[in-house]
Amino acid sequence: MSRRRFRVIGASALIAMAVAVGGYNGNGAAFAAPSPASPSPSGSTHGSAMFAAMMVSHHEEGIELAQLAMDKASTPGVKAVAERSQRNQQAELPQLRQVAQGANMTAQPPEPPLSRFNEQEMSQLQSLSGREFDLGWLDMFSSHHMSAIMMADMESATGAGTAAELAKKIHDEQVQDVSAMNDLRDQLR
Repeated sequence: MSRRRFRVIGASALIAMAVAVGGYNGNGAAFAAPSPASPSPSGSTHGSAMFAAMMVSHHEEGIELAQLAMDKASTPGVKAVAERSQRNQQAELPQLRQVAQGANMTAQPPEPPLSRFNEQEMSQLQSLSGREFDLGWLDMFSSHHMSAIMMADMESATGAGTAAELAKKIHDEQVQDVSAMNDLRDQLR
């Protein structure tokens, strides 16, 4: 991995953490979220509902990116990771929506620069084929998963109830995917 790509992924990861904890103003500055409310009888807090609302959008993007690999990847292992990840994220969406809706929240799109995939990077990825596509997709999807893992870890540390349980499940599934993607990347290089 080039130093530039590592720095971009690292910066994105730090911003994702700031967004998960509080927020991001789009000008490079994170801001603190208000203190979460006391848990409701269902165990949900404002923070847990915000996690769920953000994770809905994140999963929707992940499902789209997984579908791209299912359509274009040339390596069976890449397709297998994409299929497993898409299946897991689709199964979690109804529960995430329920947690968010329990606090009258809807899906929250990530703040820039995390909003959608960078359109230029997506266009470049879509123009690739074969081994080059597979390597590019592994890099992009690993970065996407790392953001979700950090958001899930924050929720696991501070959340309660269904959201915290989902966060642990998301963490475990996506760590498994990242490990598989690292192995695939090593095989393809």
